[in-house]
Amino acid sequence: MKVLVSDYDKTFYTSDKDIKKNIKTVEKFVKYGNIFIIATGRSYMDFKKKVDAYQIKYDYVLLNHGATILDKFDNVLYDFPIENTNMQELRQDLEISKSLEYFCCSKLESRVDFNHENLTKIAIRYLPLVNISKIKEKIDKKYPHVNTYLVSSNMYEIISKKIDKSKAIKLLIHDLNINKNDVFTIGDSYTDLNMIKDFNGYAMKKSVKELIDVAHGEVRSVTELIERIISKNYL
Repeated sequence: MKVLVSDYDKTFYTSDKDIKKNIKTVEKFVKYGNIFIIATGRSYMDFKKKVDAYQIKYDYVLLNHGATILDKFDNVLYDFPIENTNMQELRQDLEISKSLEYFCCSKLESRVDFNHENLTKIAIRYLPLVNISKIKEKIDKKYPHVNTYLVSSNMYEIISKKIDKSKAIKLLIHDLNINKNDVFTIGDSYTDLNMIKDFNGYAMKKSVKELIDVAHGEVRSVTELIERIISKNYL
């Protein structure tokens, strides 16, 4: 049995044509008795919209960069809220007045505010010309118990330091009694870095350089990676 863990945006989905091909190839992969997992920064409702639109099938999904882990029946297996944080103070330090938009997530809720209980992710998109690196540096220093991820030139997201995509995968494969050498991962961005480094990781073409540097190789699609796995008789 092998496990394939794929990021969603710019990896499993790059275009409507590409995702349709990936879905068919994943179905073939799963028919061999393997497991397919999606690891995404998307929150529950954002992700479910894509599942419904494209009829995506998977065994498990890691939402909010791994902070919420669900099976294919939407049962919550793990949830890691941001702890030990004064959310109103954090809100002030994030300089929300300089944002274009922001939102928070909890377990299965995708658009809540800072006063909501058990937040699992905070996402902020800043106005042009805002020094996002300076704000991120301040948050990293003042709040050492959170992970902050740059997801674009003017946006970053925050989750608990206790979790990331790689740690979430480790929890699942421990529960499933699967050897880490049987796990393949694929992604394109900073949020995928640890899971690419810690497992048999592959980078999408045009991934961030840091990801390419630690990956086993580069591929153009999830389909290409699955074909490589099959051709090398890993199954």
